[in-house]
Amino acid sequence: MKKAVGSFIILAAVFVFVLAVSPTTAYAMDIEAQAAIVIDFETGDILFERDIHTPRVPASMTKAMTAFVVFEEIEAGNLTLDTLVRISSNAARISSDTNMQGAPFPLAAGSYHTVDMLIHLAMLPSSNGACVALAEHISGTEAAFVVRMNESAAAIGMFSEFTNAHGAIAHYTNAYSIGLLVREFILRYPDILRITGAPYVVFQGTARNNTNQFLNVRPFAGADGFRTGTTREAGWCLASTAYRNGRRIIVVVMNAPNNERRYGDSETLLNFGFAELARRDREAERAAAALRRASISIVHEGEEIAFSATARITNNHAIAPAQELFEALGVYSYTATAEGRITVQTEDGVTITLRTGSYRIHVGGRVYYMPMQPRVIDGVLFVPVRAVADALGLQVEWDRATRSVIISEN
Repeated sequence: MKKAVGSFIILAAVFVFVLAVSPTTAYAMDIEAQAAIVIDFETGDILFERDIHTPRVPASMTKAMTAFVVFEEIEAGNLTLDTLVRISSNAARISSDTNMQGAPFPLAAGSYHTVDMLIHLAMLPSSNGACVALAEHISGTEAAFVVRMNESAAAIGMFSEFTNAHGAIAHYTNAYSIGLLVREFILRYPDILRITGAPYVVFQGTARNNTNQFLNVRPFAGADGFRTGTTREAGWCLASTAYRNGRRIIVVVMNAPNNERRYGDSETLLNFGFAELARRDREAERAAAALRRASISIVHEGEEIAFSATARITNNHAIAPAQELFEALGVYSYTATAEGRITVQTEDGVTITLRTGSYRIHVGGRVYYMPMQPRVIDGVLFVPVRAVADALGLQVEWDRATRSVIISEN
């Protein structure tokens, strides 16, 4: 292979494009909840946040953690949805205790109910006793079950200081952790949406409403769960999720000042989440279209080089993934450091070095200047094609008809 002659001529302008970057969507965020988070379910990206890591009282959103542990037990084969659970005198007492925050939901001591029914009762009408019954069935005592709750919470990255299975007595987590729990729950056990998405459950012949009003009295399009929470210490809380046009948003609000603001804030944030995803999709499509317009082929000795990332025109210069380009052109060795320094050995024993952030390229003992710096795009190191070809002593031509860079021997 011939040594470079240092002819660094800028590749003629053959195609100019402008990638229009949309400004961030303007959206009035009239939120009164003390903490709030909006999560893109698919990616886990946080689209909006307010004070999401401060410990706060979750109230009955706690019941989602209890249900999560129940589903872990089902996955492990220790339970089924049809397993019968006996209501202990303790669970019965808690279920009807008027001193416990939340509406009493009496369960008869000594009665049996399926795991499925008890999860429904915990997650829809917010039965404290159902949570205690499930906890005792799984771990023997509620206290032992709480240890398991905190272990499971830690395993998925939550901050938690749970002290009971129902949330009627104050303990602490935060908005980020509840959002994380809801996402993990749906990812691992999507059947939970069959439960949380129901507007009511029929228990002993009586319909009991889901406390999540997005599922009944104030429907929100696409809503299918997740869990409310309300106590004096917690304020008005809601973890909610909705699914529209193949996309899911998770919203958590904590310590809203009243019920109206709990749902108003959540509705605002859900709508924001879907609008933000739509905006990002439009931007991604514009970027993809721009890349399609800018994409080129690079042909060496009559064969198109295959790249893992698209070769393209940027600022009127052809660029391509560095390693694949060099190797396709027949260099003896190629190395690159984490800092973006590239070192190449040609078959003729010439050392070529270049790096990101610099226009200089060293060919043997001489320094030349490239028309464009090497750059990292989406994690891939790109280099200017003409500079590489010149350094290797190769001829470059542009075929306008096929949008191809033709590389050949001089």
